[in-house]
Amino acid sequence: MTVDVIIPTCNPDEKLQLLLGNLEHQTVKPNKVFLLNTITDKCNVDVFNATYKTSENIVIRHLESKEFDHATTRNDGARLSEADFILFFTQDAIPADNHLIENLLQHLDENVVMAFGRQIGDKNDPIEYLSRRFNYPPTSYIKSEKDKKKMGIKVIFCSNACAMYKRDTFWELDGFKDHNIFNEDMLFAYKVIKSGYSIAYEADAIVNHSHNYSCKKVFHRFFDQGVSQKENEKIFKDFSSLGEGGKQAKYIINNLLKQHDAKNIVRFVMQSFAKVCGYLLGKHYKWLPNSVCKKCCMNKKYFSNN
Repeated sequence: MTVDVIIPTCNPDEKLQLLLGNLEHQTVKPNKVFLLNTITDKCNVDVFNATYKTSENIVIRHLESKEFDHATTRNDGARLSEADFILFFTQDAIPADNHLIENLLQHLDENVVMAFGRQIGDKNDPIEYLSRRFNYPPTSYIKSEKDKKKMGIKVIFCSNACAMYKRDTFWELDGFKDHNIFNEDMLFAYKVIKSGYSIAYEADAIVNHSHNYSCKKVFHRFFDQGVSQKENEKIFKDFSSLGEGGKQAKYIINNLLKQHDAKNIVRFVMQSFAKVCGYLLGKHYKWLPNSVCKKCCMNKKYFSNN
């Protein structure tokens, strides 16, 4: 069984070097690692190549910022692969040990066609740590469409921060939906379960992954979330993101109260307000001028290309 790794990058920091170094020491080594790098004013192509072309199996492809798209760029990376499995990472997700690829592979068969790993947040950021702990429990499971009623939106929950796909099934289901602002992984997961396949969550495939977002960035991110759900209403109409978000908020607040962490309770309330405002505005983005949408969203190029 062969595995190729696909990592979109943009102005990466030292975490990408840690990720690449860890991949070299996996018990199941990647056949190739494709870096799909978006060029910005801060990016020197020659320096990038010299820094990250650390082994023969690393293949670097550069693209202009106007070309980047969460789904299309990953599809382009998948087209470069001839491996049995493709493993998507984000540039800031660091495997916790050398068994991650091995652990993800153990579930994949004719019926289980994708698997995603457990994310652990930075313990120095209680909100981020608790958020990841809520979404990524310590127990593995396999889910399919029969679990829809019990799990709600969690039945299609998945994250391309660390997710493996059977390559033949990935293309059988036409890959990710092109030109998509957000949620390309969850939209594909929906196609997986609707086609009768299953998805594995592997709690022993662990990555350290955190975002230290300001309230402004939280607003932008959840505006994109709202836009994505509006554009894919037929898929998301049966699921309540706000309901799941409420459960997560209650979990985080209760734990912060137990820790008597007033500072982070205030910070979390502010972040939650930004999330709800961004999400609801994104859900109604069609009422807004394109110029306003560009200011509200995280992926500015998306509305430039609309």
